[in-house]
Parts: sequence; C-alpha cells; structure tokens
Amino acid sequence: MTAAVSPSSPPLISVRGLVKSFKGMRALDGVDADIARGEVLVVIGPSGSGKSTFIRCLNGLEMPTDGRIEVDGAPVQTRSNRDWRRARQRIGMVFQDYSLFPHMTVLRNICLAPQRAGVATAAQAEETAIRLLRRVGLAHKADSYPVELSGGQQQRVAIVRALAMKPDAILFDEPTSALDPETVGEVLAVMRELAREGMTMVVVTHEMGFAREVADRVMFMDRGRIVETGTPAQVFGSPAEPRTREFLDMIL
Repeated sequence: MTAAVSPSSPPLISVRGLVKSFKGMRALDGVDADIARGEVLVVIGPSGSGKSTFIRCLNGLEMPTDGRIEVDGAPVQTRSNRDWRRARQRIGMVFQDYSLFPHMTVLRNICLAPQRAGVATAAQAEETAIRLLRRVGLAHKADSYPVELSGGQQQRVAIVRALAMKPDAILFDEPTSALDPETVGEVLAVMRELAREGMTMVVVTHEMGFAREVADRVMFMDRGRIVETGTPAQVFGSPAEPRTREFLDMIL
C-alpha cells in the first residue's frame, strides 16, 4: 500500500493546456493534469503516445510549446532558465538509460549535483550518498565506476542520485525498460519502498503488475492526449474508453 494521499490538498504539480510540438507535429495536445503530494501516478500508453514527453516537460528537459506548469502553486516561467533550475531541484528524474557519468565513481556521481546546486557541502553530500547507497544495498559499490555495475545496480544508483537532491517528487521514464529481466525486480523493489514512504512519483512504465500494485492513479495516454485516468482497479478492471480497452487487450 502506498502512503495516504489527501484529495483536498493543493496539487504538488499542476499542468494546464500543455502542448509540445516537434516540427509542427503535436506530441502533447492540450494536456491537463494534477499530481498530488504523496501520490504515485503511473502513465501508460503505446509508443509515441506522449508519455515520456509529458514527464520531460515537467522539469524542463523538453521545453513546452504552450501551456502552464505550477509547482506547489508557483508558476514556472517556461522560458526562464532560473525557474527551471529551481524546479529541477524539487523534481528529480530517473532515465531509462541511467545517464551516469562513466568517468566518475558511484559516490562522485551522487555527490556532484547537491554540491553544485549548493544543497549540501562536500561532507554532507558524501554522508547522504553513503546513507542512501546503504538503503538500496550498494554501499559497497561507492568507489566503483558505472561500467563495473550491472544494469540494475546502475539504475539503483540513478535513483539514489535523484534522492540525494531531497526532491519533492521524482519522475521515472521507463526505468526498467533497459534492464535484463533478472534485474527488473531489484529496481521495482526500491520504487515500491519509496511509494510506501510517501514519495511523490510519476512513472512511465510498461510494468503493468507494478502499476496495479503501487499506483494511486493510472493515466492512459494516446496521440498526445489523456484518454482515461482512474484507480488501477478502474483502468485495468473496467476501462471506460474503447481505446483503453483495446490497448490493454493487446498487452495483458
């Protein structure tokens, strides 16, 4: 079970009319969404539906073409690098390809961002990194380089790197898609633990079992739009939209 989410609280992240165009083609076509503090929102849909573009727009990795984004009630000026730097300190990101610096040790990979952002001193960053590595069972890998780790270990380090910034929310862009089947479970276990502890999470994934078990809400996207949103029981058990049913019939 995930931590309780209060429906009456203001959303941590709010999006209205979000549009993202690439060469005249709309990858996102007027998306409205609210993400509550402590909520686990799982985003599903076919390839090219806009799932990854949606979460990449939430912390400025993709620049929205139009629309409004608010973090904890404060508008993000989407053309302001300063606003995006602030937003990224509050909204972490875990990528499908880990994105660790190959020439840095695990410890240095984790400590770099908190020190550069002024979130922690070198000593504080190292203390936090070791504590978080211990939490995911990788303290003994602190002095290793990414090439010396399995895919699952690299992804756990990537999650620790995001946590080291003490974010309010973490975005996960298909975090298990590049992993061997044997290592998927160890990454999902860390994510389940974060959900139980109340971390706000937006997860793009094809792991439907994880979505059923952990999500507070499931959002199905297609062609840059939100087709349907509901609890896992609603979306997987009795989807209201024919397109949702068609997609689930193909993958389940």
